[in-house]
Amino acid sequence: MLHRFFTGPWAIEPRLHDRLAPLVLSGRVDLDGAKLARARRSPRFESARSGSAAVAAIMAAANTVSGPASKASLIPIISIIGTMTRYGDMCSYGTEDIATWILEADADERVLGVVLEIDSGGGEVSGTELLAEVVRQCAKPVVAYVTGMAASAAYWVAAATDWIVMESPTASEVGSIGVLAMHVDLSKKLEKEGMKVTIIRAEGSENKALFNSVEPLNEKLIKEVRAEMNPIRDAFEASVRADRPGISDQVFETKGGMFNAIAALENGMADEIGYLGNAVAKVQQLAA
Repeated sequence: MLHRFFTGPWAIEPRLHDRLAPLVLSGRVDLDGAKLARARRSPRFESARSGSAAVAAIMAAANTVSGPASKASLIPIISIIGTMTRYGDMCSYGTEDIATWILEADADERVLGVVLEIDSGGGEVSGTELLAEVVRQCAKPVVAYVTGMAASAAYWVAAATDWIVMESPTASEVGSIGVLAMHVDLSKKLEKEGMKVTIIRAEGSENKALFNSVEPLNEKLIKEVRAEMNPIRDAFEASVRADRPGISDQVFETKGGMFNAIAALENGMADEIGYLGNAVAKVQQLAA
């Protein structure tokens, strides 16, 4: 996991990256999860037939409970919380886990639709496109409920849903459409500690593993890494534009900017300000 953190492209909000990187480098965060005590939030269920009084009231107000009850009545609440990785190495479930649950929900006749509860600054690009495509192809309605943040990779997935509900007009944010890679040059630190690392590459392997932490980067390599990330960023933008056809060009002109709920609605990045009950009600409305 440490190798992927340092070498792979990440669709992650820079504020989260800047907080996480020093902890990883200091050893205070174990990327395999041993030092992260927060429990994963497993899927839970709301019932479209009963549910809480608050949910029932919202559904009634939205005129979504008239007529005979459908055989399908369960609405799983699947969380995307914390740093996103493909295999769930950072004390949260992986994008492959989440994709599997959505596929299972889509195939289950008891399930009406899905709510994705999102509070994430994004994460690893690997697995994000897969999850977004699973969301996009789900035959049942999928609604995103953004509590705190749906940034970068998290917004890539949220944009693929049928509807986006943001909890707070000011505290909930979406955006950070962009890609980055982090390089840490430890060569001078190692030199001060009396260590010199020599990498011997076989003939024909001169370009192998140049993006490492014990050799400084040169401008040529920086340009090559940037060139490798540009198509990912382009695919990210194309995906969001296709999924949110009403989105404003201003969103992309900010080059990775974040938007609170008020600005997100104005720019076509989200659809509604509300709570979990609103998201559950929207699933039933779309299913009807």
